[in-house]
Amino acid sequence: MRRFRTGKIPSDILIRSVFRYAGTKDRRVLLGPSIGEDAALVSLDDQVLVLSTDPVTGAESDIGWLSVHLNANDVACRGAKPRWFLCTLLLPEKSNVGVVERIMKQIDKAAKELGVAVVGGHTEVTPDLSRPIVIGYMTGTVPKDKFVTSRGGRPGDHLIMTKAVGIEGTAVLAADFSETLTSKAGARLIQQAKGLRRLISVVDDALIAVRAGGVRAMHDPTEGGLLNGTWELAEASRVGFLIHESKIAIRRETLEICSLMQVDPLKLLSSGCLLIAADTRKSGFILRGLSAHGIPAKIIGKLTPRRSGRKLVRVNGSIEEIGPSERDEIYRVIESHRS
Repeated sequence: MRRFRTGKIPSDILIRSVFRYAGTKDRRVLLGPSIGEDAALVSLDDQVLVLSTDPVTGAESDIGWLSVHLNANDVACRGAKPRWFLCTLLLPEKSNVGVVERIMKQIDKAAKELGVAVVGGHTEVTPDLSRPIVIGYMTGTVPKDKFVTSRGGRPGDHLIMTKAVGIEGTAVLAADFSETLTSKAGARLIQQAKGLRRLISVVDDALIAVRAGGVRAMHDPTEGGLLNGTWELAEASRVGFLIHESKIAIRRETLEICSLMQVDPLKLLSSGCLLIAADTRKSGFILRGLSAHGIPAKIIGKLTPRRSGRKLVRVNGSIEEIGPSERDEIYRVIESHRS
């Protein structure tokens, strides 16, 4: 029997063994589970309810704060403002009130930053856990004629990326391997890398882009990094893509840490950047709207017909065919460190 490695379950298994078990059919469900789609859509008359859930398992610090922002990102990628949050806290045995208080303060802080209400959840002490896990659940609403999915991309669309790749992964590695990295890269750079957490939200990125017009599809790359996120958007839209490594923004902190940890930054946990498939006639408006709010963004390539393949042009001119990522680089690093 096929055994899974740490990280996302492979896409072929999701299709064969997860998505087919979707319970009762409901005509109000506009969008259910599928590859590249991180939030469901349910029709409520003239509004659409957006629902998303995600755990935080690969980070040890700020997990409550991360849970709110990561789930809010998925809702915003539907063109909706995140509004209501629930969470499940799974705690290791012998946890104390200090652990609960610390995580809930983080959740409260992040929720206030986004104007989100925390409306419920569950807590329990769970056997065999080595560290806390937070499972978040975010909802929001959007007018019925305004929602966005990951499947709306068309051949010829510009592919816009905001900020830089590997933002979340860089911050997680800097926090979890702080002592090791500080001795090699210096305290200043590692502190700067830890501070990248402040860039993890793409709520503003997404809502500004939608207001500018011309957005056909959006997706925030998480596990598997930019390359997997681009593949997921293309898979949802049933298109190909051609992107250029030379146009992809990578921060100095990410380059330094990835070099030291032998990590490919294009395959590293990338919450904090947003992928936007845009009508070429409107991509300039989107870029200017983002820039006006201090959010850097660049066109990194375009969507192509599916038969053209899904390709990355490396800086040296070589071309790689891109498929789904088997796992995020961060899990490989964590397992290697533990061993």
